[in-house]
Formats: sequence, structure tokens, C-alpha cells
Amino acid sequence: MPKHKPPRHTPTIDMTAMCDVSFLLLTFFMLTAKAKPQEPVVVDTPSSISETKLPESGTLTILIDKEGKVFLDMTGQHTRYALISDMNSQYQMGLTEEEMKKFSIFGAFGVPRKDLRKWLAMNSSERQNANNFPGIPSDTVNNELGPWIHNARLAQFRLKQEEVVRDEYVIVLKADKDTPYPAIQKVLNTLSDINVNKFNLITSLESDPNKTQGL
Repeated sequence: MPKHKPPRHTPTIDMTAMCDVSFLLLTFFMLTAKAKPQEPVVVDTPSSISETKLPESGTLTILIDKEGKVFLDMTGQHTRYALISDMNSQYQMGLTEEEMKKFSIFGAFGVPRKDLRKWLAMNSSERQNANNFPGIPSDTVNNELGPWIHNARLAQFRLKQEEVVRDEYVIVLKADKDTPYPAIQKVLNTLSDINVNKFNLITSLESDPNKTQGL
């Protein structure tokens, strides 16, 4: 007499819990991710075949627009706060705690020290308009760019020693392809004066003719 075989049932997996977890993770990353602040100036960089990628953190960027105006930006909220605290004390800028906290979370700036307070009081759309800013002075008579960069590097180095950040700053120069050379030379002279002899130049990637020709 043949044995009776029970019918086989295809196992089912309830994916509801997995979907809930995925949705919660997606929501978490959306809420905690910080959008990169928009730069106040559009810089049309020259092209090159270099494929070196810059780090996403630990960078200090010098922007020069086509009119030669200089802007400065740096990553790291802790470093930005340490920098503005040092500058506030060193140059008696009179910034409040609230204003220094604003500086630590804002993006690129391009104003003389005396106008920084006005910049901090601007709304987001005003801060994104390069026409509102004369640029950071970088001439030999009244060079404010050098102290900003020097103190930013010191702040980053100090925080690295305290293990708050991992790396020292990588200096990045981002100039427009139509920027007058004298404006770029001023920045290069400034970097030389504060013993910055190594920096990265941001360019737009173009095709390598050697790779195109199969060489």
C-alpha cells in the first residue's frame, strides 16, 4: 500500500518588517545628512586630464571668480568654530557666541573682517549672491587672506592633536579660467608668505588624448 505523502507547501516570507526597517533607515539618512552649502560664486574652472580626487573632508578651498574676488571655505564645523574664536580674539572683531556658531555652519565667505558681521546677518539668498561681497583682501597692503588661512590650518592641526579631526587641511585653489593672472598671483604670493608650498588646483576633467588614441 503506497505511503501517503503530505502536500508540500511553498514557504512564504513576510517582508513587511524588512520594508519597515529599510524605510526607517532611509528616513534617518535623509534627516541626518547635511547638504553641501552652495558656493556664492560660479567658477568655470579650466580643464585638465588629471583624475586625482579630493577628500570630502579636511579641505580648505580658496575660490577666485573671474573678476578676481577671493572667497574662502573650509570643511569641519569644529574647525570653523575654533578658527572664528581665534580670529575674534586676535582681531577684536566683537562677535557674539551666536554669531560664531553661525560662522561654524555657514559656507564660503568673501568679505573683509569688518564686514563679517553683516555677512552673518544676511539670509541664505543674500549670502549666495556674489555681488554682495567685495572679496577677501589679498593685496600686500591689506592682506586678510593670509591670516584666515594660517589660523584655519593652526585650528585644524590643534584639533587633530586633540583627536577631534583626523587630518590636516588640504589646501585647494579653485579659480575661474577667465580670472586675471595678477589676482591669482596675489593668492600664490599669500600662500608662499605663510609657507604653504603645496596645494591642489581644481579643474574640469577632459578626455586624455593618449587614452583616446590607445597609447
